[in-house]
Amino acid sequence: MVTGIRQMTVEQYLAFDEASEITNEYIDGVMIPMPGGTGNHNAIVAYTIGTLTSLLDISDCLVYASQMRVSIDETKYVYPDASVVCGESIYQDENKTNLLNPTIVVEVTSPSSLARDHVDKVTYYGAVPSIQCYLILDQERVFAECYTRTEDGWRLRQYASLDDVIPLEPLACSLPLARVYRGMVFAD
Repeated sequence: MVTGIRQMTVEQYLAFDEASEITNEYIDGVMIPMPGGTGNHNAIVAYTIGTLTSLLDISDCLVYASQMRVSIDETKYVYPDASVVCGESIYQDENKTNLLNPTIVVEVTSPSSLARDHVDKVTYYGAVPSIQCYLILDQERVFAECYTRTEDGWRLRQYASLDDVIPLEPLACSLPLARVYRGMVFAD
């Protein structure tokens, strides 16, 4: 079971999260606060969103930032660092705060989320039929893992060079890691 700050019902969580100054994920009754990210984390998210927005400029795809909550099922709600919907966005609620049909989700790892991003969320995102790609970006080195949905489940590819370009087949574009990690210096 996931560790969080308190047990609550879905209704209590949604009301609390709407009023909260920080985002909070919710997994099977447990609310998990999502602390702010580091400089690298925020820059990687910003560069990724900016690059995707530019690449998808004339498509029917819409890029969402980290404040868009994604509904995995009736007891799981998460906040990916970025998500993309191709076609019409479908929401669970009238306020358009719970997205049901992302095509791609992106997570940037942090020390506190590493295990969740690489284990739990692979399963969570795999359970959402609309999600065709799950991209994990490391904030402490140039490294990406891209899970692409196939008929047999996820296909994983890894990228570890600024020269690498990640094919995002569901979006009909490719994401250059040099743009995602632009200007960053990492400790050896």
